[in-house]
Amino acid sequence: MEEFHSFYYDQISDEPVTSDFTVPAETEMSAETLRKMIDHHQNKHVPRYKYLKAAYDTKYAIFGRDRKEEPKPDNRLAADMAYDITQTFEGYFIGIPPTVKMDGEQGKTEYIKSYLKRNNQEDVDADLSEMCSIYGHAYEMHYQDDEGMPRTVALSPMAAFMVYDDSVLHRPMYFVRYAYGEERQIIGSFSDSENVYSFSDDDGLLEIGPGVSQYFGGVPATEFVQNTDKRGLYEGVLNLIEAYNDTLSEKANDVEYFSDAYLVIKGMKLTDEQLETFRNSKIINVYGNQPDGTYDVAFLAKPDADAMQENLINRLEMLIFKMAMVPDITDESFSTASGIALKMRLMPMSNLARKKEIKFVNAMLHRFKLLANYPNQPFTGNDWEKIEITMNRNMPEDIASEAQVAGALSGIVSEETQLSVLSNVVDDVEAELQRKESERQAKARSMSDNYPTNRTTERNQNEGNLQAQ
Repeated sequence: MEEFHSFYYDQISDEPVTSDFTVPAETEMSAETLRKMIDHHQNKHVPRYKYLKAAYDTKYAIFGRDRKEEPKPDNRLAADMAYDITQTFEGYFIGIPPTVKMDGEQGKTEYIKSYLKRNNQEDVDADLSEMCSIYGHAYEMHYQDDEGMPRTVALSPMAAFMVYDDSVLHRPMYFVRYAYGEERQIIGSFSDSENVYSFSDDDGLLEIGPGVSQYFGGVPATEFVQNTDKRGLYEGVLNLIEAYNDTLSEKANDVEYFSDAYLVIKGMKLTDEQLETFRNSKIINVYGNQPDGTYDVAFLAKPDADAMQENLINRLEMLIFKMAMVPDITDESFSTASGIALKMRLMPMSNLARKKEIKFVNAMLHRFKLLANYPNQPFTGNDWEKIEITMNRNMPEDIASEAQVAGALSGIVSEETQLSVLSNVVDDVEAELQRKESERQAKARSMSDNYPTNRTTERNQNEGNLQAQ
């Protein structure tokens, strides 16, 4: 049977595993099962994560190549493509933090605001989103702080994983996080729906400690994903980035190699002393009898492959941004686009963001579902269903175009719909309508001040007086 391999096969000599940990619903976590899962995670999942993180940190294969023999140039250049793609997308997707609103009692609403502020939720969400772009998924772990208050922290999948049951519901059963000590011994903890258990293998055998109660009413962790396949943002273009780095480095080598022209001397043999003197001056000596007995001295013509290299570099750069579906916003033509042209250029990235948004919002709602189980808090039960989460795109503002469209809709649609077009100006349409109504009433009152409004009554009274006379 023919085998098909990914880019990882050439880079790490193995195919990484991307599937979830799944076990039958009745499975109990034993020391043996836990050890097998950790070993499998470390050997089959972590190599992929390490490669993705290395690319994000601009650590590419070009820096690990064998050195060329002297005096050949040996430049090692790498473009920071993975980092640039990630930061561009993250700035667009979550550069403006999500908006969290709740319809309910004042006390519950204030509790949610206090929780978000105490937990530095904007920072946690930004970390989760960035990890998803790098690794394809990430985890948010819930815990109780020293003051007995619920908190969360973002964890990368490098040293943590979720275990699901094998049903169609794919329900979380255990959340495991681990680390290696100074002597490479494993230490960590895992959680089920009721307790947290610590474990270690100081004596060579994995031992699980007694359970400590946790109060989140379920496995105290939430998995955030980039997409259904849990594929990193730049994972599909890593081979192109590596090829780009190779081509760029070789171009730099050629420029350096041919930066100084070689002098060719024909017909006269130079002495060893002369050669030693001229070696640093880049001289090639070809000696022998010339047909006419003369000497020939000339500079060696440099081959010109610049056009071919530039074409390849430009093609690779174009493909990297195109296949990653994240535009190069530093491109000059991009900065001059406006209106519908700008939206069309951003549409591929907008589609990526929309898919991630659906997954991201569902995970955030699961966060509040776990929070609602925490005891002795006003936010409880099904209150999490009243939470409304809005993801805000960090788009370049085109206020003039929006104002033109909003003005053209006057008299055609409702005032509320008209104001909704001004997304970069009006954040809350309902509040803006209330402000407009308040302004109308204020103007009406200002016009009626010191102006008689009972003129009809006064005129009737004056006419009655005249008749009486």
